[in-house]
Amino acid sequence: MDNRLFKIDPYAGVSYGLYSSLKGEDASFEDFLLHYDSTGASEGDNSWLNKLITENTANALSSPEVLEAMNTLGVGLDLTSSMDYFDTQVYAAKVQLMQAYSKRDDYEEMKPLLEQLMR
Repeated sequence: MDNRLFKIDPYAGVSYGLYSSLKGEDASFEDFLLHYDSTGASEGDNSWLNKLITENTANALSSPEVLEAMNTLGVGLDLTSSMDYFDTQVYAAKVQLMQAYSKRDDYEEMKPLLEQLMR
C-alpha cells in the first residue's frame, strides 16, 4: 500500500521519513495516514507535522515524573493552549499586514506574494 501512495504523492515518502524519525519505534503507516495531509503538503503546508511535534512534545512533558518535578518547582505548563495562542497571534499579524498592503499603490503587484504569506 505505501509504495502506491509514494508513487502518487512524491511528498509522502519524505513526509513518512520525517514522521518515522519523529515517532521512532511507535511509527506505523496507519498512524502516518491519520496525521498526513497530502493536499497541504503539495502546497507547501506542513502544519500536520507541526501538530504532531506539538502533540509528541506535550506527551513527553506530561509524564507523571516531569509534572511532579515541575509542580515542585512551581512551573506550570499548558503547551497546547500556548501554541493555539501563538497561531492566533500570527494569523492576526498576517491579516494586519494584508490590510496595510491593500492601501498601497502597488497592491495588485504584491497580491500574489501576500496570498502566499497567508497560507
